[in-house]
Amino acid sequence: MARDVRSLSKESRLAWGLICIAIGCYPISMATGLIPVEPAEQMAPPWVVAGAGIAFVIAGFMILLANHTRANDLLAGVLCLLFAIMGAWVALFSSSEGFSGGLFFLADEQNVTLGRWVFGLGALLSFAICLYAFRRAAQSSR
Repeated sequence: MARDVRSLSKESRLAWGLICIAIGCYPISMATGLIPVEPAEQMAPPWVVAGAGIAFVIAGFMILLANHTRANDLLAGVLCLLFAIMGAWVALFSSSEGFSGGLFFLADEQNVTLGRWVFGLGALLSFAICLYAFRRAAQSSR
């Protein structure tokens, strides 16, 4: 059964929060060029890679906050907005070569279309959650 972050000890929250922040620094360093990456190995634009790292950093700060404060709601909104932007980019602008797998009984083109729809729906859902989080943060400030 999943445990609520607030039920962790302060030491555990600190450790997990810092681990998430440290994990997020790796893709950010790759995206900014601090860690060199071969161009042939890059599957996404640097801003998408940096966005993935920023998502971990935001999650780390949310773990450190560990309660339903206005700051945590704002961070949740930013995190979901980031997911929505990256999902929308995959759905609308990524190359077809980046999609693999899918349903065995569908042609490759249909699997790519299905994948784009799944990422697009995920982006819309993330955007809706983002709006909810920002609304909640705005209401808590009153």
